[in-house]
Amino acid sequence: MMQDMDLVEDVVAVVARLREEHQNEPWDRRWNGLEVAGVDLVSLDTRLGGCTYTWVANGGSLHERGMATVELLLGQLETILPELTENDGPYVWHRLHLMAQLIMAHNTRPAEASS
Repeated sequence: MMQDMDLVEDVVAVVARLREEHQNEPWDRRWNGLEVAGVDLVSLDTRLGGCTYTWVANGGSLHERGMATVELLLGQLETILPELTENDGPYVWHRLHLMAQLIMAHNTRPAEASS
């Protein structure tokens, strides 16, 4: 059990580092209003950013609704990645894809709120 906790803490640290790298990445203005395979890149980035922030802040825990959003965004990333060109900064979207995969694989359910 302790080993599982250590793994989650390590994954949280990795996702936090990836998130920081992503935040420090200059935003390419061409992505504003750009849709790839029907996916709005600004919306994808913003929504995953919020979920990632919450997941990291909660120590690797995201509620059911947040996880449903991450799952949806992961699917969108898997749709757009093959469509991206070198001009679209694919490494940025691959990093987001990795973050979403890690969250999906290592989420711990939030503790039940006591009444």
